[in-house]
Amino acid sequence: MLTLALASVRLRWASFVGSFVALTCGVALMAVSVLVIAATTDVPDQGRQRFSQAPVLVTANLGVDFRTATGETSTTPVAAQPGLSPELIAAVAATGRAVPDRTFYTQLADGPSSQVGRAWSAAELGGYRLTAGSAPAADDQVVLGGGSPEQVGRPVRYVTADGPHTATVSGVTEVEPFEHAVFFTDAQAARYCPAVGVLAAFGPADAVRRAVDAAGGEHVARVLTGGDRAQADPHHAEVSHRLEDVQTPLGLSAAVSAGTAVFVVAGTFALSIAQRRRELALLRLIGATRRQLRTLVHREALVVGVLASAAGCALGAAGAAPAGRWLVERDLVPPGFTVPIAWWALLTAAVIGLLTALGGVLLSSLKAGLISPGEALADADVERPSRLSLAFRWTAGLLVLGGALAAVAVTAEYWPDAAANAADSLSLLLAVVAGCVLLAGVLAGPTIRLLTLLPGLAARLRGRTAEDGGGIVWATARQSSLTAFRRTAATTTPVVLIVAFAGCLLGSIDTINRAQVTEVRNRLSAADFVVTPAGTPGLNRAVVDRVRAVPGVRALVTTPTAVLAADVTGQSLVPFRAAAADPAALAEVDRLPVVAGSLADLRPGSVVLSRTWPGSPQVGQQVDVRLADGTPRSLRVAALLGTGAEAVQAWVTPTDAVTGGVGGPALTDRIDLRLLPGADRQQAATALRTAVDGLGARLATPEEIWSGATDSTEEASWNALLMILGLAICYAAIALANSLVMTVTDRRRELSLLRLAGATKAQVLRAVAVETLLCVAAGTLLGALGTALSVGGSWAALTHLVGPTPAVVPWGALATLATCCAAIALTAAVLPAALTLRGRDGQSILRGATGPA
Repeated sequence: MLTLALASVRLRWASFVGSFVALTCGVALMAVSVLVIAATTDVPDQGRQRFSQAPVLVTANLGVDFRTATGETSTTPVAAQPGLSPELIAAVAATGRAVPDRTFYTQLADGPSSQVGRAWSAAELGGYRLTAGSAPAADDQVVLGGGSPEQVGRPVRYVTADGPHTATVSGVTEVEPFEHAVFFTDAQAARYCPAVGVLAAFGPADAVRRAVDAAGGEHVARVLTGGDRAQADPHHAEVSHRLEDVQTPLGLSAAVSAGTAVFVVAGTFALSIAQRRRELALLRLIGATRRQLRTLVHREALVVGVLASAAGCALGAAGAAPAGRWLVERDLVPPGFTVPIAWWALLTAAVIGLLTALGGVLLSSLKAGLISPGEALADADVERPSRLSLAFRWTAGLLVLGGALAAVAVTAEYWPDAAANAADSLSLLLAVVAGCVLLAGVLAGPTIRLLTLLPGLAARLRGRTAEDGGGIVWATARQSSLTAFRRTAATTTPVVLIVAFAGCLLGSIDTINRAQVTEVRNRLSAADFVVTPAGTPGLNRAVVDRVRAVPGVRALVTTPTAVLAADVTGQSLVPFRAAAADPAALAEVDRLPVVAGSLADLRPGSVVLSRTWPGSPQVGQQVDVRLADGTPRSLRVAALLGTGAEAVQAWVTPTDAVTGGVGGPALTDRIDLRLLPGADRQQAATALRTAVDGLGARLATPEEIWSGATDSTEEASWNALLMILGLAICYAAIALANSLVMTVTDRRRELSLLRLAGATKAQVLRAVAVETLLCVAAGTLLGALGTALSVGGSWAALTHLVGPTPAVVPWGALATLATCCAAIALTAAVLPAALTLRGRDGQSILRGATGPA
């Protein structure tokens, strides 16, 4: 059977080109994805970092013990580390020299938002060396990391969490790539940041570990040595987080591409089996068993899979470096990111390619085994789908689509927050697409009848008949598309996949983005102005005090914090987004979507929660939480909110909020302002601009905040869409072109009969083109229907979550994709037909079609 399979692939290579190309692209993408994911599992060596010169590091790691529902105990690090205790610092210092590190927010007037302040004694830990001047000797002196010698002796203005300050530059150091730092005396650094986050120890590592163990062990601090010291550097954590963000869309892209490749292989082999029914029946007639036919199909798939896997691995190895550069150019990974070639990754992709090929022909092999020997004696091959095939398509399609719609409805009603997250809702969207694709073959005919109904009625009203030139072409194309079940299904299904998949993904993402903007708009509907950071990571205390002092305005100051609570499974503590605000200002300035309770009841000892909070608490109920520093607290639920994906999940009073710790006091993220009755808007705006001038803040209108939210959400999702959507559409386009090429080459008899009936070559080609366009139009309509179902589900869930919000259907993108499908389909259908008709009349074509192959 292997010899026969090799001969079949060699002689009928055109029938396997689509599968080969799709598998090659799929294996190449999977190889690149696995290679990139492997490269992102470990943070690459960043060279010299903040603590490179310290042999041992002790970092704050206060954890909270949590007893799970199964009786086990897990430890969760608190969100706001309070820093190392004086007793622990003294115990470590007893083992040898110890240098405490205090890192806090400090930013020069022209400095980057990532700039930090540090104590000069910790400069040696990163290998800093003075290039001019001297170390700071007084509290009003600073050393600038990466400063120029001309700055020595000059005054500089800087901002910390408590406001603006002025100091004299006593010295400058060389530029260091891992941070932008401003160094103070140890005493001044301790005033700005009392907490010690990292302690560099120069004593024996074992002695340091014993000291930490005596003070509480890993629940209090971690001891890092060797390569693990990089974990204490914030740049390491930032790079690690960015690399982890890349893994999810890459994995989804590989999974979607593998699934699409299975679809292409299955469709190609199914069409190939249908075209070879007489050949396979002859094999049955001369003694081949059903099992041998199934084995033959599997061996053909194996041959194609081996060749495609080899080609795909070669392409994947060649595309690894460009993929890394693409990620760097879009700032998805840090500069210098490279993708090394790992043979195990290529082998994994090759194995997946082989399994994809074999899985794609499973159904086709079963169909091949059902061919009877008597079919070899049939005089004609009529394209009539079997009842079993139709029943399978209807049953599978309705089950998948119905199950997906039911899941969407349940999600919209009971878990609407899942619909606000693109990653969580992707599985439901793919189920909707799968249901549409399964039903495409059986719905193609009725859809074409619907599309051709109105033009037919219009032709009758104008008195035209089938004998008219345009009527002949139209009637022939319509009848051919309705009777050629396999060809119509093979043309329509890829179009449905392209349009539905793109529409579901793009439409749902855009609808989620609009819902987030709607939520921001609803919250700011009562605000007149908003103060936001301008080139800074947050708003300092001076900005808050000056804005509050402006007459005629009511200010709502929002300070971010966190609240730890058990997740929905009860297996671990997780930090939830929270914010601290004055209850009276919160009720007066913002329009939070209260669905139960009242904001007026928010006071110390209470909390306002999102209704999606784990456990579904009720108003008046006590909930056990941990504050950001791990302090246990039982808070009464004052109100419940209907909120979306980007909203604060818990509101507390400043009394119940922990907004400081390692890194110093937390910065305010925004100030919402409302004019008091009788206040002049222009005067208030002028006073507010004057108050925030030069403090790293800007005055904006709510409209500007809405538009900024739109831009940020669209930009954040586009790169991930490119990785997930692009290759799937390419695969479907390959399937579309390959199916048409395979079917048109088998239409020689049909084309010859049209020529013998008196049709000109131009009329035959127009009939082929119109038939193809009808199939593309039917696929576009069915794909648009799938898009409407998925976007409608997302819209219903988000409306239930955030209130009235627009549903976004990407009509422009769908029209572009439909046009591309039409261009591909016309090229793949008309060009082979034109080559078949070139220089030959109907009788010669008929002889060529019926003669020996």
